[in-house]
Amino acid sequence: MKRLAGSVNSLFLVLVYLFVLGPALVIVADSFNSATSFPSPFESATLKWYRQMLAHDEFLASMQISAIVALLSALIATALAIFAAYALIRHPLRGKNALSTFLMGPLLVPQIVIGLAMLQLIGQLGLRIGLTGLVLVHAVYILPFALRLVMASLARFEFVLEEAAQSLGAGRLRTLWHVTLPMIRPGLASGFIFAFILSFVNLPVSLFLTSPQTATLPIVMFAYMESRIDPLIAAVASAILIATAVASLVLERVFRLRLFG
Repeated sequence: MKRLAGSVNSLFLVLVYLFVLGPALVIVADSFNSATSFPSPFESATLKWYRQMLAHDEFLASMQISAIVALLSALIATALAIFAAYALIRHPLRGKNALSTFLMGPLLVPQIVIGLAMLQLIGQLGLRIGLTGLVLVHAVYILPFALRLVMASLARFEFVLEEAAQSLGAGRLRTLWHVTLPMIRPGLASGFIFAFILSFVNLPVSLFLTSPQTATLPIVMFAYMESRIDPLIAAVASAILIATAVASLVLERVFRLRLFG
């Protein structure tokens, strides 16, 4: 019975992975399809769509902009998440539940509503739509995701270690840098990477806040698909998936940084 139960659990796990990864695997397979429409039956293997992707300057430029926006917004969101999570977990604040609900507010608001509201706010303040505004709006949107992961790490943290460090002469900042942050590093790394990915692939929030000079990759892909759909889009999506997988492996194997657990 135990062997049968183990087999059933393994089969269930395989089915879950196929359900989650199946669409991504289909996209990667279609990126090598020589057919000129998407989706379509697989005809023959080719790399022409990847060559065309490198020949489209708008895709390369938008990738760079998306990477800059995602990096800066993820750094801001993760830094704010560290201090917010530490205050919520470590100290018995008055109105802590209300503050936590406020910080998680962007999770309850549709992304397209956030983008439209931010566009109206920028217009009323007389500001121009640019890279700075886009970074700040993305940071607001991804903050709850980073905050949740950092809070999960701090919830398992033994704060007596901080007290021990301070009793040996370490100040608060030194204790935070040398004791607390290294102990919650997996949560920080997971929160930063999750926030980076969410910002990089975001479309609804960016839809109202980009200009021709600050168009992100999802915006350019969306504009491309308005006129035609071919496996070039699958090649761009596959390049993002491959880059994400390579970055995760580098963090896991080279830098010995476990993203989960």
